[in-house]
Amino acid sequence: MRMECVPSASVQVAAVLAAAVLMAACFAASAQDANQPAPPLRTLTKARVVHDFPAEQAARAYPVHLHAVVTYYDPYIDTRHGALFACDSSGCVFVSVPARPILTIRTGDAIDIQGVTGPGDYAPIVAARQVEFEAHSGLPENPPKVALTRLLTGVFDCQWVEIEGRVRNVHLEPHNVILEVAAEGGSFTAITPRQPEGDYDALVDSLVRIRANAAPLFNQSRQMVGVHAFFPSLRELSVIQAAPPDPFAVPAVPISQIFRFSTVPELLHRAHIRGTVTLDWPGRILCIQDGKDGLCIQTTQTTGVALGSLVDVVGFPAINLFKPTLEDASFRVIGHASASPPRPITPEDALKGNLDGQVVQVDAELIGQDSAANNPTLILRAGGLLFPATLPKDALRSRSPWKEGSILRITGVCSVQVDPLGTSMGEGAVRPESVLFLLRSADDITVLHAPSWWTPAHALEGFALIGIVVLISFAWIAVLRHRVEQQTLALRGSEERLRHLSEHDALTGLPNRLLLNDRLQNVFKRAERFETCLGLLMIDLDEFKDVNDACGHQAGDKLLCELAQRFNACVRATDTVARMGGDEFIVLLPDLRVAAEAEMIAAKIVAVASSPISIERKQVAMTVSIGVATYPQVGPDAEALMRCADEAMYTAKQKGKNRLQVYRPKSAERGGVNDHVLRNAPIQTSGA
Repeated sequence: MRMECVPSASVQVAAVLAAAVLMAACFAASAQDANQPAPPLRTLTKARVVHDFPAEQAARAYPVHLHAVVTYYDPYIDTRHGALFACDSSGCVFVSVPARPILTIRTGDAIDIQGVTGPGDYAPIVAARQVEFEAHSGLPENPPKVALTRLLTGVFDCQWVEIEGRVRNVHLEPHNVILEVAAEGGSFTAITPRQPEGDYDALVDSLVRIRANAAPLFNQSRQMVGVHAFFPSLRELSVIQAAPPDPFAVPAVPISQIFRFSTVPELLHRAHIRGTVTLDWPGRILCIQDGKDGLCIQTTQTTGVALGSLVDVVGFPAINLFKPTLEDASFRVIGHASASPPRPITPEDALKGNLDGQVVQVDAELIGQDSAANNPTLILRAGGLLFPATLPKDALRSRSPWKEGSILRITGVCSVQVDPLGTSMGEGAVRPESVLFLLRSADDITVLHAPSWWTPAHALEGFALIGIVVLISFAWIAVLRHRVEQQTLALRGSEERLRHLSEHDALTGLPNRLLLNDRLQNVFKRAERFETCLGLLMIDLDEFKDVNDACGHQAGDKLLCELAQRFNACVRATDTVARMGGDEFIVLLPDLRVAAEAEMIAAKIVAVASSPISIERKQVAMTVSIGVATYPQVGPDAEALMRCADEAMYTAKQKGKNRLQVYRPKSAERGGVNDHVLRNAPIQTSGA
């Protein structure tokens, strides 16, 4: 049986593409000697070889001829092309086929694939030109069982694997089903073609084992940011532990028991809680109160529920900033309970944290409001504290009826906001920073005292009747006030610019010595307190003076800017690359898991620095020497860390440059004298 992947028009496009490839090959051959034609591209016959091909080589459209088994085929998942995963004895690869016509193949079919290589969006792929059915052989057996943490490394990209997790949610699309699955180490989405007879909702809260092709989530820079799992049908999904038939039948637990200490290490099931509704923003937030404890839950359920209703709520426990909450929650009304009266408090009482989730009442002055926002918000002041009160969407049908300066009594649910920095730097207890009040409706606002009629607008009208002189005086005051505001804004902008200039290098825009020292002291204290690893890289450009002498200082400046960008691309977002002056850079690496990570980052920097840089139509090759020092291997303070990295850098210079040098302290065997041993790690690069 023979099937063509492309219609006749696509055949013509393929012919044009082949002609373009041939013309490009002829153009490249013209640069060579006429008697030495370029050799033809070799044909790739193994799936793993295609997948592991260098992207720049895959872009040259090497011919591909594979005999493989279909593990996933979906003509709907991507509007650009059909998605096909094919596996042979060497591994698996993604095959791009035209979205239409739909191929008459199914999973488990052995097929013959002919096409060319392509760079793909993340890893190289096969751009298929022809697919032929050979036989039905079945899916690969005994796929490796892989943890999510391994999938996130990219090692198993495209491969046929087995992964376990608990289904958190199900999204039904017209042609596909997307499962949100929680696993050890994080979560991932599992995608499958939709089967009309499939009962997908029954999978929620089930512990499942899925056989699928691993695929990445990626950004525009071809970097992995997450994981998909593509499985062909429900036959490749095994339920290890079924969800309770009725999640509401599970005994309800008090709100205060969610995420209390437990020795059970398995993934949590949905929790069942019960309480009285204190706030309902349909499709967004549901707040309930259980005795003295309150909880606000994110929910997409649009069913409206009356305040005071007794509801059962089921959802997956999740960590929130101030207190645990439930995610992917659903609820049902089981009766009506008498609501407790709101508790009169002050904002200072709310900041203590013990009223979070409870219905409270506060008297405050209205000093600002935003009625045009998606959620109308009032800015209130009481006892010297500013705090917002938020109304549900469409709570105000017209202009706000409250005037600024009014004394209002608001009734709503207290929501405590935390200080993330202070909490992370502390011993573990969360620290309230501010408070937000969630209001049920405009009826939750009572005006206790309205401002005087003698407002600035009315005063202006009254003074206008007195005479033109007074009117001009007020206009002049307004002009002066506007000028003062402009000058204030200009001064603030200048202050910010001066602060930035004082802390950053004017040429490269990197942090300078002042800002680096400040960050170094902070992360060193953090490393001491939490006993984490800290790395410091001292980078010096090799023979930079020769570049300045040969190409000029302007070219040298462009070279420094390009290297600064390359160094930044090699580190994490939490790391700091600083320029100390001249051709010397320092990289600060906080919160390392192991000291060897500093060596890996240093090796990347040595490698990227050696790639030629185009400066004024000239290719400039530059190498660097790096000294590496890590805490707690080197101590006892930040100055010692800097000194040891500097010493290691100079040793790298002495041993031939274009390398990294790791400073490792070691106690001497005699006499109790400390001897410092330096371990040399040269890096071989194309620029060396």
